[in-house]
Amino acid sequence: MAIAPTANITANQTYVNGTQKRGGYNDISMQDFFTLLAAQLKNQNMLNPVEDTQFLSQMAQFSSLSATQELNESFSNFLSVSYIGKNVKASHIGPDGETELIEGTAQKVEFIGGETYITVNDVKVTFNEIIEISI
Repeated sequence: MAIAPTANITANQTYVNGTQKRGGYNDISMQDFFTLLAAQLKNQNMLNPVEDTQFLSQMAQFSSLSATQELNESFSNFLSVSYIGKNVKASHIGPDGETELIEGTAQKVEFIGGETYITVNDVKVTFNEIIEISI
């Protein structure tokens, strides 16, 4: 039995401005999980159906993964605030697309649209661009 594709994007791939960007399981939402679960139910073998305990196990695993991701995000936010006043080096991609090394004292931290930005020498760098921190 052939199963028709439901999307052109896999769980660990996203597209930004037409360019493929590798993601991770952070990109899977609860809605995605239930879509996959519904497809699994719809396409299961009726002579050998999946047991209820397997579905409950999958839901518990997804819930645990979601909680772990939220904890990781909270910890990252807490950690980034501790950078204020410290010397920071960041490999920053500028507006021209060139990578530049930004060095200086972290002035402030902002949380904008789910992303963490740290201002160094009046340049906003992302949490992921930081390569070194010193006192």
